[in-house]
Amino acid sequence: MKFIKNLFFLCLIILPSSAVAKTPVVNFSQGEQFLQMQDSVKPVWKEINFDSLAIINKMAYADTANFMHEKLYPCARCFFRPEVAKALEKANERAQNKGYKLVIYDCYRPYGIQVKMFKLVNNPMYVAKPGKGSYHNRGAAVDLTLADENGNILDMGGAFDDFSSISHYANDSISKTAKKNRKLLRSIMVKAGFSPYESEWWHFNYLQKSFATAGFQWDCK
Repeated sequence: MKFIKNLFFLCLIILPSSAVAKTPVVNFSQGEQFLQMQDSVKPVWKEINFDSLAIINKMAYADTANFMHEKLYPCARCFFRPEVAKALEKANERAQNKGYKLVIYDCYRPYGIQVKMFKLVNNPMYVAKPGKGSYHNRGAAVDLTLADENGNILDMGGAFDDFSSISHYANDSISKTAKKNRKLLRSIMVKAGFSPYESEWWHFNYLQKSFATAGFQWDCK
């Protein structure tokens, strides 16, 4: 018994602190269960630096100009899992090589915000039903569009967060220009490792790795 106890304490000593820090803590929000990592932001999340990457910041939920008509995020910061951020940087490079800029509307979304959104929309085609959480809640989804080199947003045939059939990628009622732009955006994102979502031309998921649903909420600088 003494040997077992000594072995246990020895394991604690040699166990890296990062492993202890990544122990998930169960929290509850609106009757739903989600995981929120105990460790600091940097090991688990990577923030997108809009300025250094020349990406246009249009984080919709850090303002009131969204379908909720409410400011849901304290400030317009954008986080992803590190692997997802790396893939987005590849997409950004591809876009710039073609003479375009990425315009980001949403990144990681805290689980509690997902619950609020679904209560209003109540349509899983456009807002994922809570429970296990969405790709946004995992830091593995991005909502975005393209702009030209002068920052003018390209015509995609419909606005971001338009919850109607006009947002479906294959909608035939949009112009040839809009179809071409949707195809361009999809090509850039798919080649960078993202998967498109047919009901929302702006939404792309990173499917190469699974991540836990999170409730992490960031501070404002």
